[in-house]
Amino acid sequence: MSILKTAALCLGLLFSVSVVAHAEGKMKKDAEAINAACADDAKTASCGAEKVGTGLLKCLHAYKKANKDFKFTDGCKTAMKTMHADHKEMKEEKKEEKKE
Repeated sequence: MSILKTAALCLGLLFSVSVVAHAEGKMKKDAEAINAACADDAKTASCGAEKVGTGLLKCLHAYKKANKDFKFTDGCKTAMKTMHADHKEMKEEKKEEKKE
């Protein structure tokens, strides 16, 4: 393999690792934001010590489904929308990477 091809491959791998690390960092921040912003909602829904990744969102949505009058707080809604948008953006970026 030529030096240029090897260099290009290395740069591509570094870029991919960088993108993945950035995405993981963004999702971790989003999860922390939801855990903080939805703490009162979680208490109301009796979700206990659940956190994003261990059942918090399932618990909250199950409670909302069972209690039609329950409304998420504005901060909780905003944090969930941000995470959803970031997740959607990540999926689009992965799609674009596969095309290349």
